[in-house]
Amino acid sequence: MSNADNAILPVTVVRGLNDKVYEKRKMAALEVERIVRELVAKNDIKQVRKVIDMLVNNFVLSQNPNAKKGGLIGVAAAAIALGKDIGLFVSEIVPPVLKSFVDVECRVRYFGCESMYNIAKVGRASMLLFFKEIFDGVSKLICDPDTHVKNGAELLDRLIKDIVTESNIFDVDLFVTLVRERIYTNNDNVRQYLVSWIQLLCSVPDIDLVSHLPMLLDGLFIILGDQKDEIRAMTQQVLNDFLLEINRKSAGTNFKAMIVVLLGHSKSSNSNTQLIALIWILRFLELDGANLTFYSAGILNAVLPCLSDQHNKTDIFETAARTKDKLLSLLTETQGTLKNMDITDMLSVLLAHIVPSTVYKDSTGREFTSPPQISVTTKTAVLQWVRTLHSHVPNKINSEHEDIFPAVIRTVSDPCDGVVVLSIQLLAAMCMQNSDQDKTNFENFLRSLIAKFRNDEKLLERRCSFIIQTLCAHVDSEKVFCTLARLLVDESDIVFTALLVQYLSWNLLTSPNLAPLRDTLKSQRNNPKYGKKGSPDGRAVFSTLYTTWCHDPVSTIALCMISHSYQHASDVIHALGSYEMTEMTLTGLDKLVQLLESPVFSALRLELVQPDTNPELFRSLAGILMLLPQSEAFTLLRNRLECVGVVRAAERTNQPSSDLVDEKTLQEMLDHFNEVQTRHAIKNLKLSEN
Repeated sequence: MSNADNAILPVTVVRGLNDKVYEKRKMAALEVERIVRELVAKNDIKQVRKVIDMLVNNFVLSQNPNAKKGGLIGVAAAAIALGKDIGLFVSEIVPPVLKSFVDVECRVRYFGCESMYNIAKVGRASMLLFFKEIFDGVSKLICDPDTHVKNGAELLDRLIKDIVTESNIFDVDLFVTLVRERIYTNNDNVRQYLVSWIQLLCSVPDIDLVSHLPMLLDGLFIILGDQKDEIRAMTQQVLNDFLLEINRKSAGTNFKAMIVVLLGHSKSSNSNTQLIALIWILRFLELDGANLTFYSAGILNAVLPCLSDQHNKTDIFETAARTKDKLLSLLTETQGTLKNMDITDMLSVLLAHIVPSTVYKDSTGREFTSPPQISVTTKTAVLQWVRTLHSHVPNKINSEHEDIFPAVIRTVSDPCDGVVVLSIQLLAAMCMQNSDQDKTNFENFLRSLIAKFRNDEKLLERRCSFIIQTLCAHVDSEKVFCTLARLLVDESDIVFTALLVQYLSWNLLTSPNLAPLRDTLKSQRNNPKYGKKGSPDGRAVFSTLYTTWCHDPVSTIALCMISHSYQHASDVIHALGSYEMTEMTLTGLDKLVQLLESPVFSALRLELVQPDTNPELFRSLAGILMLLPQSEAFTLLRNRLECVGVVRAAERTNQPSSDLVDEKTLQEMLDHFNEVQTRHAIKNLKLSEN
């Protein structure tokens, strides 16, 4: 230290600032304060600057820890003495003190915090010139392992916050940049520090932080998943404050930039983060939904998986459901919205959530995989969505038929009845126009349905009747049965064909939905007594079904019975006697006898009181009686026939035939029946040999 330096400060002061004892350094600092105060009173700014330069260069920037501590205390004392004139010297005082924040000695770092606090307490708004450096320094000191340093940093932080809130020159852009650079940290102390600052500025009326929110939102949602309750609570409160501000003044809010962030966090494994993201998405749709329909695919991809856990995550489920409904209303209630938008990505997302573990691509080529398990609620929502889209933009849905059809057809076998009904409603809507393409689509649908029954025996056994009845409730039953019959003609697996025909026949005879088809079959009958000819439509349906129904003899007999083709029924029964009776055939005959007592065949039973008019009916029933072993069904049918005198009734009369076609056609039909039964007999023989 030169003699000139000694002239600036007394030797005793210099020695005191270098002393290792705190009290002596403190006394020296008080003397510095007195000296500077006197110089300020004399307006000797030049000499004040020399004192500050000496404190900075000889003490604060010294390599001696004790000198550093003394210099920091001395600089703070000089700042206090300067008072309102500190603005003239802040550029000389603050940078050296900031360097002490990273000193290796914890006590130096502590005195640096203390010094900066005292400087800021006097400097106030002038400290904002160094806000970036102070903010950065404090963000590091609050993580300091030394408790005293950490406490000092927190005290300084509170003072800087007070200065910012009372200032009207705060640089918000700079602040947001500083926060964004640090917001992805994993350090809990820094996270809490950043959130506290955001919370503070969000509460200042003159500071518009919402317009900068897109830069901060992602980081805030990441911090929302912090392990510490205190940090999570702080962050959630900040987000709530932001959302309230957006609700209050949504004009100018960049919803599009933020919804992209929210969609990412709506899939968070943290249920609270997921819920908050969904709440924000819903509110954005309510505030600016018309401009967010572009993100429909992403929104659906976010909410549909949330519909899978209604019981354990009620809030998430309800929010997701409301979001889904709101989006649908935006798309369908706004005129022209769906017509003017590309729904390809949206359909990809929808279909991915009815077929588990399926990889789909969006329009950008990005791949995403559907969940391994999909709930009934999610499937139901998807099918309702696609059905609604079809009702508004059928051409766009039909143009995606190749993607939609395979996915929806898989849900026809779903164990939930509601899903099956919705699937069939959608498929029927897509296939029931009058164009050739729609006819082809319907045939493909039924062909796929046949394949599912063929490949899944349990599905055929448990769900066939329900699926067929549901289908006939939404599509003309005649079209369904005739198309199925034509498709089954080419089926190579005749054992499967016979089994499926049994289910179809049973539904034909018992289902209320198939009453119109039964009436059509009855209408083909000639009635010579009243001079009435059968309906050509009825005859065409009978002929179409008969060709396939021949795979199961009992179904063939039942078809003839319901169509009042008693003569041909009699011929089929007698032809059946030429083949070895299988257990399946005997069981079928037993069920048929039981069914003859049902309301469906009430008209047939009444015809028994006119034996002379319907002799072939009696011959048919008598033939069935002879084929049956003496069982409960045998006794039931015998008692019924004895009521009208079966022997006399079975005698041939000269009454004209009531069958629908001439003798030549009847013989051809009987020949077809024998041909099909021969194929089954050969098949059964091969099976028994194996």
